[in-house]
Parts: sequence; structure tokens; C-alpha cells
Amino acid sequence: MTSPIVLAFEDAKKNIALDPETIETFQNRLKKNTTYLKSDGATDHFCVGVLVVNKKHKKIFIGHHIKSDHWMGAGGHIEEGESPLQTVIRECKEELGLEVTDATLFGLTHFDDVNRLKCSEHFDFFYRVDLDSLPNLTADKGEFHEAGWYSFDEVLKNKLLPKYRSSLLKVFKDIEEGR
Repeated sequence: MTSPIVLAFEDAKKNIALDPETIETFQNRLKKNTTYLKSDGATDHFCVGVLVVNKKHKKIFIGHHIKSDHWMGAGGHIEEGESPLQTVIRECKEELGLEVTDATLFGLTHFDDVNRLKCSEHFDFFYRVDLDSLPNLTADKGEFHEAGWYSFDEVLKNKLLPKYRSSLLKVFKDIEEGR
């Protein structure tokens, strides 16, 4: 049986614009071995990042992450038997108290600067969740120092990992262009 991670990667290659270096990096990691999860002991493992946005108000829900000391959206490690989308649904519920049933995959990012115990590299599937309102989300205090709805300009003033900033800029551009 093919891993949900491999299936999501194949889907991403077909449906979103990816640069050749990202494709090669993900392909090489998938070929390296089939231990894809942190729970299996892999220090280079697969995760999801989630950007919860409101296009009408041009706001994103983002927080100051405790472990990384950077600003980012919800997300986390893919668990046994989960697809990346299932991880998005679980992480939104756990970290934000937000019930979602769908999200849009918009990018893949390799973070090789994680530098945390049991985490040397993250291979992230990035998803966007579009909301029509600005609900009062309750960010998990074990994950975030603080979190809230911020305008795109406000978000870019925060401490962001360079690759995370690139992902945000892609989403902001897509929204500006009506996608």
C-alpha cells in the first residue's frame, strides 16, 4: 500500500507549481527510506503547516510559536495512518479549536534549520484554510505565546523563518489576485 505522504506528494507535483529543487529534495527524502514520521524515530520527517486566512478582510491567524520562537500558523507532525490533509484537520482542532473539513494544498517546503531535539529536518506540506468570518480562535497555550488575527502587513513585520516568509508571500499574492 502506498503511503499517504507519497500520494500527497504525487498530487502536489501534478496540481501546484513547484520548483525543481523542491521536487528533487522531497523525492530524495522519500527514496531514502520509508520511515517518514517522527513517531517512528525519523529525525527528518514530514509535517504540515496551516495558514488560516480571511480573504475579505485580508487577515491571517498566526501566533508566536513557543518551540521555534518564530511567528507561524498551526501545524505539526503527520501521525501514523494520517494523510497530510487529515493532519491539517487534527492540528486545526488541537491548536486553534477550529473545526475544518477541507484545506487547499499550496506548497511544499523543506526546513533544514529546525535544530530541535529529535527534529533535524522538516518536509512540510503547506495548506490554506479560507474562512468567511474572523472567529475568536483559541490558540493552544502550550504551542503559542500569543496568537491572533493580523493583517498581511502586520504579519510580515514579525520574526519569520525565511522559507516561511516565502510561503506567506505566495498566499498573500494569490489572495490579491483573487485565488
